[in-house]
Amino acid sequence: MGYVKLGAGTYAFRDVDVFEILPRVRRIGYEAIEILAGEGWATAPACLNRDDRSRLSDAIREQGFDSPALMALLPLCEEGRGQPVVDAEFRAVCRLARDLSSSDAPTVLSSPIGHQSPPWDSGRTRIADRLVALADIAQEHGVILAVEPHVGNPLDSPEKAVWLMEQTSHPALRLNFDISHFHVQAMDVRQCIEACLPYAAHIHVKDGYIGADGEVVFQLPGEGRLDLGEYFRILAEHNSTIPVTAEVSAMIWRRPDYDPWAAAEQSFAALDSARRSAGS
Repeated sequence: MGYVKLGAGTYAFRDVDVFEILPRVRRIGYEAIEILAGEGWATAPACLNRDDRSRLSDAIREQGFDSPALMALLPLCEEGRGQPVVDAEFRAVCRLARDLSSSDAPTVLSSPIGHQSPPWDSGRTRIADRLVALADIAQEHGVILAVEPHVGNPLDSPEKAVWLMEQTSHPALRLNFDISHFHVQAMDVRQCIEACLPYAAHIHVKDGYIGADGEVVFQLPGEGRLDLGEYFRILAEHNSTIPVTAEVSAMIWRRPDYDPWAAAEQSFAALDSARRSAGS
């Protein structure tokens, strides 16, 4: 039975200095870190020069974290005139991923494919071809692209994710598995894990539901009906050692009363309790 580390992501800390985040989340108990590499965050590639990257890499190692995963929010499968811009941004994030790495192992870069992607039924082959092209770029940089099936996106189910992985079969193209996007659609947790885990390189977790108005509402881990104990028990059954990173949705961190440290502590407590109960 493998030990599963719990990770924190800087997506939840947009307005907090990353050099404050690292030691504080480590003291809470988190054992892995994910860096948000996108516009609006001080850790976007354009905001970090060579010295900044070296300092950040050193700070990550000093806290005992392995090489960080990176999270991007890129419209990966956008078509048309915007595609060269996405390519340039993707390459920049890949370079940052390697600059922050402290090992020779591939660094994971996760992103949804974006709602601007072609419709699945008529465009899934184009989506697959586009992701293979991006995976080629990722592989050049020693990076694994972990695409995230996401409710409301064309790629939104385990069945589609498995089709994509089998269709592409690219060593630098894997999944970022976030059970919340299936849980809100009332899909079976075990079936989702068993379908996606063999192809996963990264894991997010949060809770959520679909409200009476049909809108998705995301919650912190442990706040809703997702049985985290069952979730970790199934991961343990399959000997998963991929860190489980708590994700705080933007619909939470954009609230005027949002406290990132309270959210981090609450998420860790829920996940650690579930992890312990599962013996993982």
